[in-house]
Amino acid sequence: MSDASLRSLVPLALTLAVLAVVGVFVARVLVLYNVVQKEGVLPSDLGTDSITISPRLAATIARPNPNDVFDVVSDDDPSIGNAEAKLTIVEFADFGCPFSREASFAIRALALTYGDRIRYIYRDFPIPELHPDAQAAAEAGECADDQGKFWAYHDMLFQNQNDLSRPALRQYAASVGLNLAKFDQCMAGGRHRAEVLEDYQAGIDAQVFGTPTFFFNGQPVSGAIPLKDLQTLIEAFL
Repeated sequence: MSDASLRSLVPLALTLAVLAVVGVFVARVLVLYNVVQKEGVLPSDLGTDSITISPRLAATIARPNPNDVFDVVSDDDPSIGNAEAKLTIVEFADFGCPFSREASFAIRALALTYGDRIRYIYRDFPIPELHPDAQAAAEAGECADDQGKFWAYHDMLFQNQNDLSRPALRQYAASVGLNLAKFDQCMAGGRHRAEVLEDYQAGIDAQVFGTPTFFFNGQPVSGAIPLKDLQTLIEAFL
């Protein structure tokens, strides 16, 4: 099959993946549990959908067209993989969102499999009207990144997303071995508040209206994607 033919199939593959999300949520939870249970990670709570929608944005943001391409790559956000990889996956997520939690574990499982063949970038999209502590959690994640421990802290937040209060954020920082004096200074000074808001605005500019939202080489897919479908999409781009 020619490269042009393959490219023409990508929007269809993306659309089919989105349609598949809703009907297989329960099965996805079981699959992801099998993938990550060795690390003691709990699957997300069962639900009827796979995206947390911002009520404020739902009425104002147009739904993205799978054929659209957005430039959402950022060099100052946490990432895994090779910057020159053929496929770059950007996720906009909220530490208070159960679907973001599920998606994050799926991505981390696949990142270990594909290594430098893909690049995964995590960007913040807190939805404070639903998760009041999401902004602070996002800033705390950036403070952890300053100390080179973003991913450990990222996992800790998602595993404990029912409590993202500031005392809890500090406790999690201690649990992953952060220098608490530096962490406290970072949080108190609001060092990364503007950076988190910049991520949020970048999401709005790319028609993000809820979490998680993925971009595969700039093409949007809204909602947590089943692990097998996520792998199929990755293979289509590779």
